[in-house]
Order: sequence, then structure tokens, then C-alpha cells
Amino acid sequence: MNHTIKTNRLDLQPLNESDFDFVQKLRTRPEYFKYENDGAYNDDEITKQFNEFLEGAKNLPNKGSIQWIIKSNDVKVGEVHLWCNWEKTHEWEIGWHFLLEHWGKGYATEAAKTVLQYAFANFRINRIMACPNAENARSTALCERIGMIKEGHVREVRLINGVYYDEAIYGILKREFNPAK
Repeated sequence: MNHTIKTNRLDLQPLNESDFDFVQKLRTRPEYFKYENDGAYNDDEITKQFNEFLEGAKNLPNKGSIQWIIKSNDVKVGEVHLWCNWEKTHEWEIGWHFLLEHWGKGYATEAAKTVLQYAFANFRINRIMACPNAENARSTALCERIGMIKEGHVREVRLINGVYYDEAIYGILKREFNPAK
């Protein structure tokens, strides 16, 4: 099944081999890892994650993972990814990364909401969660804009450059999702 999605402004295309350079660019930018890890991913880590998403897509729709490359006017602006956390309970996790020069244009909101709608309709999902760094105000606000509910706050579960950070837990159930909002 082709998991390409289109909105009025964006094309969401499933990851393919030709996207490696773009994913590498995303994973090595300071705005990407500021809230995630101690520094840029190295080439081996990027290759491993890249290949995991390519392989995970073969297991859809019941389990696995998928990463969409987001384009606006044929320019790659970011990515949204989704993976199955727990197959038994049909819980998946969503995440996103966009190039800094494309922030503030509504692309992340549009893409993430579109992915929620598509995933609930086409994959075996009951719940989608996100676990942003609690200090990442842009990501926590995005969770709320796409209809996710803050379910919890876990203290000091991320260690970045020797500093502990809290994590916010957001979730949305299939029966709660309203694409019209």
C-alpha cells in the first residue's frame, strides 16, 4: 500500500532510500538535538534509525513504523514519524522534526494532524502518544494543537549534556480524534 498523503500545502511521502541525505541533515542540526540528546547523531546512528524505519514500514498496518518526509512546493521541510510501541494494546508513538527555516509556518501542525487522521483510518491503532522533553515548549504546544491531551509528567528521565530533564506525556485515543478541530 502506498502511504503517500497530500494536504492543500504539503506532500507527505514515505521515507525511501533517496531521503538519507535529508534525514542526515535533520539529525545533525542543533535545533534537532537540543531537547533530545547530547549532540548530533553520528553516521552509524543515523543509518541504523533510517534502516529501521525502512524495515518497519514493511510491517504496516498492524505493527512496525513509518516516517514521512514533508515537502512544501517540492522542498523538503521536515519529517513526521510513527511507530508501534505496543502491538497488543495498539499503542503507537508520534514524533516530528522540521528544519528551523520552516518553523512558524504551520507545517508541523498540518503534517502531524494529517498523520493522526491517516494513521487512525489506515493502521491498527487505538492510542497515539508523544513524549516530548517538557522544556520543549514548541513540541508540547504542537501536541495540544493537534488534539492530544497531557496525561502526565515524568521527572528527570532525559539526561542531556549532564543535565536531567523532565518528559511530558501526551496521548489521544482513536475515539477522541476529531479531524475537523
